Amino acid sequence: MTTGLKTTLPMSLLPHVRQNSFLFALVLACVSVTTARAATQPITTVRLQADHIAFYNDQYLIEADGHVRVTTSDGTTITGDTFSMDLKLNRFLIASHVHLSGPGGRLHGAALADFIAFDRVYFVPVIEKPDRWTYINGDFRHPIKGREMPGDVFYFPNLGNAKPTLTAASAVIGSMSYVRFNDATLRIFGAPLPLPSYYIYFGANSDLGQNSLSGANFDLTWNASGTNNSITAIHFRRDTANGPFLAAEQHFAGRHEFAVVSLNPATKRDKFWNTVAGDRIGKRFQLNLFEQLYTQQHDLGDPSAAASSTYLTFTQAFKQSYIQGAIQQTYYNLIGRASPAIPNHPIQIHLYGVTFNHQIAKTPFFEQLHWGFGFNHDTSTGYDNNTGLQTYGNVAYTTIWDHSLGYTVYLPDWKFGNRDNFYKTYAFNASESVSRLWYTVPHHINSATTTFSISRTFSRDLNAYVAYNVVNTGDYYNHGGYTPYAPTDANGNPDTGFLAFRGASTLRTATLALTYSATPNFLARLTFDRHKDFPNAVPGIFPLPPTNNIGQFLYSNYLGQPPYDISGEVRAKILPHVMIDVQRTYYFNFGTERWSPQFLVQFSQ
Repeated sequence: MTTGLKTTLPMSLLPHVRQNSFLFALVLACVSVTTARAATQPITTVRLQADHIAFYNDQYLIEADGHVRVTTSDGTTITGDTFSMDLKLNRFLIASHVHLSGPGGRLHGAALADFIAFDRVYFVPVIEKPDRWTYINGDFRHPIKGREMPGDVFYFPNLGNAKPTLTAASAVIGSMSYVRFNDATLRIFGAPLPLPSYYIYFGANSDLGQNSLSGANFDLTWNASGTNNSITAIHFRRDTANGPFLAAEQHFAGRHEFAVVSLNPATKRDKFWNTVAGDRIGKRFQLNLFEQLYTQQHDLGDPSAAASSTYLTFTQAFKQSYIQGAIQQTYYNLIGRASPAIPNHPIQIHLYGVTFNHQIAKTPFFEQLHWGFGFNHDTSTGYDNNTGLQTYGNVAYTTIWDHSLGYTVYLPDWKFGNRDNFYKTYAFNASESVSRLWYTVPHHINSATTTFSISRTFSRDLNAYVAYNVVNTGDYYNHGGYTPYAPTDANGNPDTGFLAFRGASTLRTATLALTYSATPNFLARLTFDRHKDFPNAVPGIFPLPPTNNIGQFLYSNYLGQPPYDISGEVRAKILPHVMIDVQRTYYFNFGTERWSPQFLVQFSQ
C-alpha cells in the first residue's frame, strides 16, 4: 500500500517530545493500528492506460481513447479502442476490437461492459448471427446466452460541449472508492497545470475527510497520492496570520478508526505538527486524540523554541445519557529555559455527564441535564517565578478542583400561522440553559443563556428570522475580586455605571436576518444586531476579541460590543469546485470603530 507523506522532526527535539509528552507513543500507535486495520479492506482495482484519458468531475465519468488497456485486480486484461466508466455506478464499457485474457478465459468481440458490483460482464461477440452474452463471477468459458440485459448496458454518455476537469496518461481506479491519475494535467481557471499525479476520493468513508489543519482564507489542495484508506495531500494556503504558505497532510482511515497527521505551515518559521486520531470501539464507546507540537525553526533545523499540547477524550454512551472524559496536558517549554515560552506544565482532567433530550411529560418542551467534575494541576517545578495555576488572597494554588451542574430546557420548532401553506407558516423556538461552576478557590461562576426566535420561509429563495438572546454571567469571588472602576468616555466624562460592576454581566442581543439563496451555488445574507449590555459599551475601553487565522472573532459575545452592527455575506460558486465567501460588518461609527478590521474572504473546495 502507499505509505504516503514522510515528515521528519529534528533529531535534537525527539528526546524532549518522548520524555515530556506521555501520549506521544499513543499517537504513533493510533496511526499504526489505523493503517494496519484499513489495509485489510478489499476492493476491486482497475488499472487504465490509453493514448488519451479525460475525467469529467461534474459527472464522475472517465473517458479514454486509443490503445485502451485495462487490468483488473484479479489478473484479467482487456484491450480495445475506447473506454468509458461511470464511477458512481461502478461499471465500465470497452468497445471496438475488444480482447480479454485472464484466469477465467479469453474473449474476442465488439464490446464489453463490466458491472463490477454484481460480478457480471455483458459481451457482444463477433459472430455471424448478432448476439449478447452474459458472464458471471469471472467465468469467461461458459457464456449465459439469451439472458435479458439492462437497457443501457452498452450506452456511451453524451458529453456534448463539456470540457474535462483533467487529462492523464494512466489511472488507477478503486471501485466505489478512489481514482488516482498519473501524469495528469489539471485545468485551473482554464490554464493547464501539469502534475505527476492527482487523487480523488469518492467513497463512503467519511473519516478520510477528517482535517487537522487550522482555518485559512484560501486553500488549494493537491491530493498527490492515496488508496482506499489513505490520502497524501499538499495544501497551498493563505491566512491573515501567516500570509501564503505550504502545508502537508497525511490521512489514514479504517472501518472504525482514523488518524490525520499534518505540518502547518510547513514553509514558515512557526510550525505546528498536528495529529488528530479517533477510534470507535463497539457501538457506544469512542476515543479521540488531538496532539499538537509547536516548533520555532527554519526549515527542519534545530528549533529555538518548542511546546506541545495533548487533548484526549473518551465518550461512553448509555440508553438515556452519555459520559465524556477529557485529559489535557500542555508543555510550554520542551527545550530548556532559553526558550521564550512560559515554563508551566499544567494538566486538566475532567469528567462530564449529559442526558439525552427528553420530552417533559406530554408538553412540547424538552429538557437536558449535565454535570461535571474537574482536576487542574500545575506540574512544573524548579523554574523561577512559578506561581502555580492562580494566586488569590496571597495563596498560590497549584491544584484546583472544580465541579459543575446545569440544565437546558427548550421548545423546538413550534408552528403557528397558516399551517396549510408552508410559505405562510412561522416557527417559534425557545431555549434556556443555566449552569453553575464551583472551584476550590473561593470562586464560582453562574451562567444563564436565554434565546427566543421566530423564523419564516417566504419563498423558495427567501427566508428570515428574528431572535432575542440574553446571556447572564456572574463571575464571583467570595472575598472581593473586582475593584470599582469608572472609565471616561471620549469627552472625558466618567461612566458611573461601571461602579456597580462586581463580576456580573448581562449581554442582550436582538437580531434580524434575511437569507436569499436562488441556487445551491449562491447565497446572500444580511444580519442586523442591536446590543444592549451591562456594563455599558464605552468606546476604547474594551478591546476587540482576538481573531483566528481567517480573521473571525474567536467568540461572538463580548463586553464592549458596539450597540449596532450590520453584517453582509455573499457566498458563490466561481469554479466547478471552488466557492468564495465574502463577509464584512459595519459598526455605525462606534467611537473609532466603523467597519470590522477587514473583509473576511474565504475560498473553499
